[in-house]
Amino acid sequence: MSKKSLILVVLQFSCFAFFALYGGLFAKGGLFVFQIIGLTIGLWGIIAMKMGNFNIQPEVKKTAIFVSQGPYKIIRNPMYSGLLLFFGVSVFNNYDLIKVTMFLTLTVVLVLKIYMEEQFLTKRFQNEYIDYKEKTFRLIPYVY
Repeated sequence: MSKKSLILVVLQFSCFAFFALYGGLFAKGGLFVFQIIGLTIGLWGIIAMKMGNFNIQPEVKKTAIFVSQGPYKIIRNPMYSGLLLFFGVSVFNNYDLIKVTMFLTLTVVLVLKIYMEEQFLTKRFQNEYIDYKEKTFRLIPYVY
């Protein structure tokens, strides 16, 4: 793992730890449904990716296979989308400035990881990944 990747992974998990320890992680009422949707999207991404292919760092495993099934038919980063939905609802439901700051930090970290991953995936899978990028969205279907 490169130094840059390590920093991004540490920042990502630091944000997770902040939300878990700071309190108010789970939304109340109907907003909790959106957190469940976020968790479902993320877990669906992990299941479609298969655990042996799953990687927390941006670098692509040497044994990685290209996956474009399940949620990957529409978005390239369903695990990140699910995380952002889950934590975004938490911030919305239990709003304060420090949570907004940590959520924005998490968003920036995940977007930076995405750009790094895309470089590694393009290098590894070449035209197959380039074609795939043209047909899918990064995080939000039909938006980004």
